[in-house]
Amino acid sequence: MNQIDFQPLVANFQGTTGIIIKTLDSGSCFQFNPNLVFPAASLIELPILWEFFHQCATGSLDLAEEIELQSEDMVIGFGILRQLKPGLKLCLYDLAVLMTVVSDNTATNLLIDKLGIDNINDSIQRIGLTHTILQYKMYDSISTSQDNLTTPSDMLRMLEAFIQDKHLLSKYGDEPLKILEGQQCKNKLHLGIPKGARLANKTGETLGTEHDIGVLLGREETVIIVVMTTGLSENYQGIELCRDVARLVYQNTL
Repeated sequence: MNQIDFQPLVANFQGTTGIIIKTLDSGSCFQFNPNLVFPAASLIELPILWEFFHQCATGSLDLAEEIELQSEDMVIGFGILRQLKPGLKLCLYDLAVLMTVVSDNTATNLLIDKLGIDNINDSIQRIGLTHTILQYKMYDSISTSQDNLTTPSDMLRMLEAFIQDKHLLSKYGDEPLKILEGQQCKNKLHLGIPKGARLANKTGETLGTEHDIGVLLGREETVIIVVMTTGLSENYQGIELCRDVARLVYQNTL
């Protein structure tokens, strides 16, 4: 990776940000606030996705098992399940896809219940995410003002696990990145790269917080991009930063 000057973006940014750019082939890495703790928003769904396929790989879960959607399962926020009729049957794999590609909060909570918060947090520790914790389900009625937590360095490690440790998921090792390549939330990193460029990414957002992290899959280089922002007066500020970082990375690496 050519030397990229991210300092103008960071210096002019109105908010708090953490950025990591790592080229896996060469190991070159740019980091800014890598260990700063951020509200995770929907990025917490990545370790949930890992634990889902881990349980499938160990035989404790069948990805084809069906769950019947109940009205009490539906929560506000992102997703489409809350707009559908109760009684719909979905297999666990469908829930994992909906959780990942459209950040469906109802699907996420159903998977948390099925997998177990303790099991997810155990996986978080095994992967090596030292400052990440799942404390609440999405829009938990007990504490809607609180969030789950993570750091840019933990999200770098999470994406590295999907690439470098996929053997731990047995025959399901390729599934997470395939699902992430189908991401439907394309208003951040995707805006900085040409149409057709391969990006497996996950977004996260709440009021004043915008994240996008992903694996840019080039023909010769594989680059992990982590952009996390919070303390925004307007959310578009974080969206623009994600776009500008992705543009610089693409122009200088691929």
